[in-house]
Amino acid sequence: MLLPMIWYVTNENGFDEILLNTTGQPLAYFTLIRDKNKKVTGQFSRTQVAEKQGHGFGDINGDGRGDFVVSDGWLEAPADPLKGKWVLHKEFNLGTASVPILVEDVNGDGKMDLIVGQAHDYGLDWYEQTMDQSGKRNWVKHPIDPFNSQYHTMEWADIDNDGKMELITGKRYRAHNGGDPGSNDLPGLYYFKWNGESFTKSVISYGPLGVGKGAGLFFSIADLHNTGRKDIIVAGKDGLYVFYNDGP
Repeated sequence: MLLPMIWYVTNENGFDEILLNTTGQPLAYFTLIRDKNKKVTGQFSRTQVAEKQGHGFGDINGDGRGDFVVSDGWLEAPADPLKGKWVLHKEFNLGTASVPILVEDVNGDGKMDLIVGQAHDYGLDWYEQTMDQSGKRNWVKHPIDPFNSQYHTMEWADIDNDGKMELITGKRYRAHNGGDPGSNDLPGLYYFKWNGESFTKSVISYGPLGVGKGAGLFFSIADLHNTGRKDIIVAGKDGLYVFYNDGP
């Protein structure tokens, strides 16, 4: 299965690489080849990072380099991401994780945390990165919403224009055709706001087919009407919809 394409930057020249999330295939990214004059050749080089596909990307350890997050740990980027060895740190198990796993500093303590939905089960959680006195990294799991299943995808954006980011996600409608726990529960689309201690949930859409709308595999957030407010464009097995942001 080909899941959403993720663009990111790792090389010293600031050029974009492409990561194709291909379930069951190795984790690899593709770099646009340039000649000695830095002109685009139209070809790509492939760099394999690991045998197992990953779902997240961000600077876990604060060294200025982007790391990959997989379900059972994170892959630390070497000084030379194209030639060096990526080291796997098995510090957690994220289960049937969403695409993407968000790497964000949720509580503002300067350390990157993880936000993870369960694509094949119930649960939406954030994992707080902590350090003990010996310098060992630990991850503390905090529930966001344990009552919905199939949180496949999510976005991190400021949709209420307060200068702070919100988590936007939802339950996918019949994600695996009835094969997962909660598959027949009502779909919904939500945003979660950090209140300084935990996330509070607000409903954008909820209800049976034709009334409520789920999040699908991928959605976009953009200001479609140039109002200064971000709208949500979301597709799935329950249709394609736009939710216009009319403000408070």
